[in-house]
Amino acid sequence: MKFKVRKSRILRNLFIAIALLIIGSLFSVYLLFSTAGMEDKVTRLLVKLLNVNLEANLPTYFSALVLLGDAILLAFIAYGSKALGEKFWHWIGLSGIFVFISLDEMIQIHEQLRAPMEALFSTSGLLYFAWFIPYIGMVAIIGIAYFKFMMRLPKNILKLFILAGVVFVSGAVGMEMIGGMHAEIHGEETLTYALMYNFEEFLEMSGAAIFFYALISYIELKFKTATFTFGTNEA
Repeated sequence: MKFKVRKSRILRNLFIAIALLIIGSLFSVYLLFSTAGMEDKVTRLLVKLLNVNLEANLPTYFSALVLLGDAILLAFIAYGSKALGEKFWHWIGLSGIFVFISLDEMIQIHEQLRAPMEALFSTSGLLYFAWFIPYIGMVAIIGIAYFKFMMRLPKNILKLFILAGVVFVSGAVGMEMIGGMHAEIHGEETLTYALMYNFEEFLEMSGAAIFFYALISYIELKFKTATFTFGTNEA
């Protein structure tokens, strides 16, 4: 049995899904600012279902699944590299990192760091949402640890990895910082802030989708001659 995967179609479908989710979230924002807000039952239901700034809804599940998909592909690459007698621990490490990011997206682990970080550093301005301070440290450590590994990747794959990372971090950290500065001055109930967190989530979803495409491209390049068989052990 052969399976043919068109990575360009996968990327296109991921971005179609992202576009639909963002449109749905913007519609929920429109309802919030043009109706009775969360006091209206229909509005409350739609906002909880569609708004990207809330937990346990369609955007959250989609983001978590794409990130988990990244983790699974990284584990697959690790397995394939090990089978070829190559170094594979870096891939396992990345897979574990993406499992954590997927879990964080689902249950908002980083939000638990906001209060203690703000109390510890008395943050304001761009650092108003202080949860990402330890995350920046972790990103720096991972970047240093993985620098040589990244430099050994094929150039086209490296470019995709960098693009995915820049897009994702621009949303998760960059837009979070800008949004925090706005929220400190104007509060979190403004239309401007709503547009900011929608753009933030768009960047995060896009970064995860681009990385998914990059991993499929690497698998296609690295294991194009590999064959996989499925069978059972006979007594």
